[in-house]
This record gives sequence, structure tokens and C-alpha cells, in this order.
Amino acid sequence: MNKDVRSTSSTAPVLVGIDGSEIALRALDRALAEASARNVPVRLIGAYPVAIVGEPGLEARYREAVSQECEKNLLAAVEHARQQDPQVPIDTISAEGDAARSVLRAAKDCSLVVLGKRGRGGALRGRIGSVSNAVAAHCPVPVIVVPPGEHQDSSDREQAASQAQEAQDVQLTERQDTQRVPASETDFSGTVVVGVDAAGDENPAVAQAIEYAAAHGLGLSLVSVNGALSGTPEWFQDQYNQTYYFEESLKKLSALARSIAEREPGVEVTDYAFLGRPGRVLVQATRTADLVVVGSRGVGGFTGLLLGSVSQAVLAGAAGPVMVVPTKH
Repeated sequence: MNKDVRSTSSTAPVLVGIDGSEIALRALDRALAEASARNVPVRLIGAYPVAIVGEPGLEARYREAVSQECEKNLLAAVEHARQQDPQVPIDTISAEGDAARSVLRAAKDCSLVVLGKRGRGGALRGRIGSVSNAVAAHCPVPVIVVPPGEHQDSSDREQAASQAQEAQDVQLTERQDTQRVPASETDFSGTVVVGVDAAGDENPAVAQAIEYAAAHGLGLSLVSVNGALSGTPEWFQDQYNQTYYFEESLKKLSALARSIAEREPGVEVTDYAFLGRPGRVLVQATRTADLVVVGSRGVGGFTGLLLGSVSQAVLAGAAGPVMVVPTKH
């Protein structure tokens, strides 16, 4: 990542969850890069469960064992961080209790949270890596979720493969879109991808994506799916009016791209319109993009939902890092 970035007055650290797993170290590597770009410290947090044991003596021994394990994981992570980037200041938090709640409490004093998609199972089930969805749903600051990557679970690979068959590109003859490739074949390398809905650049996810692209020297890819910018329902498939609504969507999307390019001359902005489900299209983007940015909930989401359907789908099937930006509706 480009370290020649904009200066910022914020000194709030980047928070990263540590549970002793390989994916947690991958998340730590990402957190170090983000902290270096922002010129802020990294804060490591480990959590261990509250002891629920009947016998007082056994409860004390259990608590001591799990707290020591947590400290051991944190010390190993600190050593790893110093080897990767000794210039980034490091501090640690060891918290007793639920992992998600512990991260959310600590996040109030941080600028960004980075978590592995899955942590350890077995005796450590319920630790940091397994609670990324819960944190993303409630976190007051952006959350980057880092997947296992090449060694992702078979369930993730199968889901991404099935979604590749369902994400189809918009075909509009007047704009000669027949030459454009589908989402599953589009290369988003070197860019930050953000899903655009009817809120346009008023959506905090778009603003965050612009800021991230500018800070890291990346391009910006604006992705609209099924004419979301025109406010038409995701499931609208009227064959007689479909072209009209997508034309309207593309006009608004192009206007948004021009507006951003004028405000951010150092960022190369590209717009894409696809036919399909937004979550499936954005999952495909995670295969090549440096980062995919989504809002915690989009336009039209039910206020009772913790995470919107799009952000849930992207987190579930992502092959690359995803940033979830808190949105309020």
C-alpha cells in the first residue's frame, strides 16, 4: 500500500482482534498496513470467556488458564507485528467476557476495526474471528473483515462459484454494452469497489470508499446493480421497461462518477452497472478488488435488521477483504 497518504488529525488506533489463529495474524497484517497509512498505532485485543463453573477452586483455575492463554496469544501477536513493521506503535487489551461485546467497547476509542472472518473452533469457539458479523452490525466505526484467502473454507469456495453463475452484466444495445464482460469476469484489481444505491454519495459507504481510495493511491469502482440508483426494486424484471430503468440508472451512475472525479482529481473513477443481485455481484468483486466497501444497511432496509441483506451476503461469500461502514436509517 502507498504510505504517501494524506495527513490526518486523528490519532485513534486501529483495533484488531487476536485469538491465536492464522486468520487473526492475517487480520493483524492488514491492520498494520492500515495503521501505517494513517500514521496511527495498532491496538490488539484478546478476549476470554467468563468462567461458569460450580466449584470456586475449579473456576479460579479455569479463569487463570484462559486468561494466560489470551495473554500468550497477544504476546505472540505483538512479536509478529514488530517483525512485520517495527515502526507502528503497539498496545494490547486483554478482556474477560464475550468477544463481540469486548471489541465493540474498545472500538469506541478507535478509528477502524480489523477482524478475521473466522477464528479458532473447538475450545476457542466464540472468540474474535467468529464474531465479525456481530461486530460489523453494531460497530460505530468501519470494520474490515479479512477472509482466509487461498485457504478459505470449502463452503466459501462453493458459494462464490455458485454466485459466479448468477451475476450477469447489464446489456444495453444503445451503449454497446454487449462488449462488456459479466461481473464474474470483471477485473477490479487496483481499485476500491463500492456498492452504490439510491443514496448516491450521501451513503457513508461511498464517502468512506472515496477517502480510502485517495489515501491509498487506488482507483475507485462504483458498482450499481439492477438499477438501484433509479430506486427500482431489486427484483424488477419487466422485459418491456428494463432497458429504460437501466438507462436511467446508468445516467445517474455516470453523473456520480463525474462528480467524484472532479472533487478527487487524483482518483481514477470507473462506473459499472450489472444485472443480478447486489450481494452476488459484489461477492464477485471481492475476488480481484483491493477492498470492497458496503454499508451496514442500504436504502430500503428494515430498521430492525442488524445487517442488511447485501452486506450479509458479501461477508458470507467474500474471497477478499470487505469494509462494512456504519449507516443509519
